[in-house]
Amino acid sequence: YKYGLVVMKGGTASYKVNNSSFENQHAIQSVLTFKTTSFFDKIYKIRDTLTSYASIPQLNPIYHQRSVNEQGTHFIEKMKTLQFSDGYTEVSILRSRGENIMVDTIIGANNPGFDILNVFLFIRNLDYPNISVGETRHLATFLGRRKVNIILRYQGQSIIERSETHKFKALKFDIDITDDVFTESSNAMEIWVSDDMNR
Repeated sequence: YKYGLVVMKGGTASYKVNNSSFENQHAIQSVLTFKTTSFFDKIYKIRDTLTSYASIPQLNPIYHQRSVNEQGTHFIEKMKTLQFSDGYTEVSILRSRGENIMVDTIIGANNPGFDILNVFLFIRNLDYPNISVGETRHLATFLGRRKVNIILRYQGQSIIERSETHKFKALKFDIDITDDVFTESSNAMEIWVSDDMNR
């Protein structure tokens, strides 16, 4: 949580990647959970879980589920990839609260389209020996009923310092996101992956 000069821990997140299966095909499962601390629970309680599946070995997005449990807001959103290619992606999105369907739609994008967790998987598995600093990739991601265009820009090697004794070689990416949810569309996100075989 950041407000002016005040910065404090607002919660925890856990990111796990596993071998799995989805609808009888081998898949990579990614799970991201968010949980606010006990202090912030009194202000705005969050218990969210994102789960995604990508095909093996192509790592194409297959399915994404978002379970949102936030202060007064509760719903489950299911996104299934119907078509996926460099030139066109189509997904079906179903959002429901209990028995009530809030969103039931199909969205298309004229570029590779990912849920947010499969964007991370895409970044981790790029062909790094053949990427140049400053190279960009144009992707789409889907937030609710919206398609959001993102630009992924490779910034090269970087050093992450967690403390005097914990320094990590990393590969850095800047992400531009063209959506009004982000007050700063340029460099709306920064992602670092470890500069080793684990990525």
